[in-house]
Amino acid sequence: MNEKKLKKKILFSLILITIGISLLLNDYVVEKREKVFSQTNLELTRLLNEEEEKAKAIEAKKQEELKKEEEKKEEKTTTQITDYETYVGILEIPKINFSKGFYRKESSLNNVKFNIKILDSSNYPNEEKGNTIIIGHSGNYSNSYFALLYQLEVGDTATITYENKKYHYKIVNIYDDTKDGTVTIYRDESKTCLTLITCTKDDETKQTIYILELENVE
Repeated sequence: MNEKKLKKKILFSLILITIGISLLLNDYVVEKREKVFSQTNLELTRLLNEEEEKAKAIEAKKQEELKKEEEKKEEKTTTQITDYETYVGILEIPKINFSKGFYRKESSLNNVKFNIKILDSSNYPNEEKGNTIIIGHSGNYSNSYFALLYQLEVGDTATITYENKKYHYKIVNIYDDTKDGTVTIYRDESKTCLTLITCTKDDETKQTIYILELENVE
C-alpha cells in the first residue's frame, strides 16, 4: 500500500516537473520568438529606409539630368537664334515666334535637310526689286522649320536681318500650287519681295506660297 502511494507521489511529481519545464520552455520560446520578430522588424525597417533613400537619390539624379538636358537645349536654341557670324541672314516672323538663320547660297548648309534654304535663283534682301526666296520643310520632323507657317495670314509681318540692316516685309498674298518640282510665283516685279515656300498643311500634293513685300529698311 505504501509502495502504491509512493509511486503515485513520484508520478505526480514527474507530472508537475514536466508541466513546470513546459511552462519554462514556453516562456523561453515566446521570449526568443519576440526577440526574433523584433530583430526582423528592425531589419525590415532598415531595408525599407535604405530602399526609400535609394529611390530618392535616383529621382534626384534623374531630375538633375533632366535639368541639365533642358539647359543644353536652351543654350543650343539661343546659339542658333543669335549666331549672326555664321548665318548670312536671320529670318524672323513674330506671329509664330519664329527666328532662324540662313546661310549663303553656296554654303553646304544651305539645304532644307538641315536648315531653311535660300534658293540659288533668288536675290539677297539688299537687291532692289529682287525676290528673296526661302524654302523650308513643314510637318512634325526635327527639320520642319516652317511647320507653323500655315497660321500666317495676309497682313502679317516678317523681317530679315542682313548685313547689319533689318528689312521689314508684310504678307500681301497666300496661295497654293501643285507640288511637281516647280513653283509659279505671282508677285509685283516693281516691288522688292520676300517669298516663303513650304508644303501645304494636310495635303502632300500641294505647296503653299507666301508673298511678302518690303515696307521699310532700318
